[in-house]
Amino acid sequence: MIGVNLLLVVVLGQAPVSPADAGALVSKLGAKRYAEREAATAALERIGRQALPALRLAANARDPEIRTRASALVDKIEGALLTQATMVRLDFQDQTTADIAKSIGDQANLRLALIPEGLPAWRTLKISLKESAPLPFWQAIDRFCAAANLQYHFTTHGYGAARESAFPLYYSGAGGGRPAGPICDQGPFRVQLVSLRYQRDVNFQAAGRFAVSPPVVAPPPAPARIPAPSSPRTAITEQFYAQIQVVAEPRLSLAQSGPLRLLEAIDDQGQSLIAPSTGQRESGYNTLPQGSMLPIQAYLIHPRKPSTLVKKLRGTLPVHVTTRKPNPLTVSISASSGKTFHNDDVTLSVHEIKVNPVTNQTILELSIRNTESQVPMPEVPGAEFTFQRPERQAQQLEQLEIVDAQGRILRWYPSGSDPESSRQTLTIAPDDPAMVPSQIRYYGLARASTEVDFAFVDVPMP
Repeated sequence: MIGVNLLLVVVLGQAPVSPADAGALVSKLGAKRYAEREAATAALERIGRQALPALRLAANARDPEIRTRASALVDKIEGALLTQATMVRLDFQDQTTADIAKSIGDQANLRLALIPEGLPAWRTLKISLKESAPLPFWQAIDRFCAAANLQYHFTTHGYGAARESAFPLYYSGAGGGRPAGPICDQGPFRVQLVSLRYQRDVNFQAAGRFAVSPPVVAPPPAPARIPAPSSPRTAITEQFYAQIQVVAEPRLSLAQSGPLRLLEAIDDQGQSLIAPSTGQRESGYNTLPQGSMLPIQAYLIHPRKPSTLVKKLRGTLPVHVTTRKPNPLTVSISASSGKTFHNDDVTLSVHEIKVNPVTNQTILELSIRNTESQVPMPEVPGAEFTFQRPERQAQQLEQLEIVDAQGRILRWYPSGSDPESSRQTLTIAPDDPAMVPSQIRYYGLARASTEVDFAFVDVPMP
């Protein structure tokens, strides 16, 4: 039987679980008694992140029961972690801005890029930054920016060389901190109310014989309240909406998986601002995540009675979330030509490698085929980990990384493709001639679906 003390630690969360403890539980995944296997599975799921190293090792175990249960637990735990905030410990006494940025970046598994790069103050001025308990990523970044006179912008996610995961922080002489405007956080997500916009148009040619409607170049607005026209040839239309940004931690990518739902929208007079449903079925979601920010428009109706505040604006947005798995398929370029490599996520074949010593470029011809099971992305809220084969070759290429012998990421770009054979041609173009391509890394993706809730209060009415 599994030790009672260990189970109490797991259930109550009284102390960190050691690798030996996690390993003992993993061994019980192959126990003879079904009850023991189930108990070990439940205990490891409760442990979560701390159990992942032992579970990944067990994915290659000889016992098929251990392999199956360990692989399923890795998928489930990794998916659940996608919807939890990264916790960052702030315990810095008289340390430089550059050192603090590196420490926070290491904890969050990304690079915090200080802009302008090379500024002497990053390594000379020292600050202290202490919190009694770890903070969620966005709160930790806010505290760091306020202490170091830094600012950040959500639209600059992805800054950095090659396909490096980086988040830029800019020097601000007027004090630092989080972006202005109403903001609310949920787990790894930050939702920002960018603006409220109200527009009223009077069209004097609405019923004219020769009136021509302009082409529609934007998504159709929500139903607008149209008062009775003042003449047969005049129509008055209104458009009122909230511009919202849903931002994930830089380690994550987002895709909208369904329509935004407004749960509550009232002004300070108690008038509802929720636009009536059009009855049309919305589609076009379930796309692969492409970045860490989603701009969203929430359509409203402007109140008939004058008001000064949107008293409450509350809603939810269903999203798909992805991130790279930590253990890529790694292929040595020097010994890969004409060979095929694979893991649980992908089969990668290297067909030909050509080196141009004049331009210091390497031409790499390869093909990528996903070997993941094609379980569809769940359409209901939750953090269940799933697999989904990418539908576009471009998405597969985004999961590739080319590095030199020191692990430095090299620049490359797609220079050809053959859709029929699934072959891709990449041109590797290092910035420095000393950076010689050494390895290909292909990262599988962890995925989850969830809903991001938000609520804003007392927002000035336009």
